[in-house]
Amino acid sequence: MLDRELDRRWAHICVDMQNLFAEETDWHAPWLKRVLPAVEMLVERSAERTIFTRFVPPETPGHAVGARQDYYERWPGMTREKLPPELIDFVPALKRFVPPARAFD
Repeated sequence: MLDRELDRRWAHICVDMQNLFAEETDWHAPWLKRVLPAVEMLVERSAERTIFTRFVPPETPGHAVGARQDYYERWPGMTREKLPPELIDFVPALKRFVPPARAFD
């Protein structure tokens, strides 16, 4: 009985798989492209149980709160006023699953 309940209740949380981190930006994460095929395989199996999170930077360094202002003063090119909008979006291999996958900014 417990196994069946878990089968109905699980979710795949997919965090920040965005062009912002996949492309050659100041915040490039080289591991993202290496793990993408495995993540894509998981999402393909149950897109309706996948929840994507999307990191959305502030418009300008001045819009950041608290200590984050220093962070964006260091990397002003990583704000929405400087970034092409498509960099904030999910990588194409995963974007195609929304919907049925859900996305939260």
